[in-house]
Amino acid sequence: MGLRLRRAAVFAAALTMTIPAAAPNAADETPKRGGTLTYLIPADAPPSFDGHREATYATIHAMAPFYSVLVRINPENPSSTTDFVCDLCTAMAQPSDDGKTYTFKIRDGVKFTDGTPLTSSSNVFASFRSAVSKPSLNQP
Repeated sequence: MGLRLRRAAVFAAALTMTIPAAAPNAADETPKRGGTLTYLIPADAPPSFDGHREATYATIHAMAPFYSVLVRINPENPSSTTDFVCDLCTAMAQPSDDGKTYTFKIRDGVKFTDGTPLTSSSNVFASFRSAVSKPSLNQP
């Protein structure tokens, strides 16, 4: 058995033994803000945590739970590569200008964790510009 497979087996066994004992108490506890989240990703550390530069398994799985996106694959149909639903938008945009332009309306009240409001003109545009201008560290 390889080293990674052994680690996965040990983790799975520890998880199996830990969760049933902890589950009944979790419902009785009042949630508390703050603390440390230990989150296991069965992969080597990513080159960076910049979601615009990386596409590694370790980056995607580490960062995805903490970010919303404009559109995403429909969670009711995750195997589809064409079934998209809105995450931050209000409706799926229809292409114009021979498919070169898509206009999305952003949901009202979306804020960053620091309370700053999300705006299409500054934040969304800056994210897309950053995503297309940074070369991936994973490309030769």
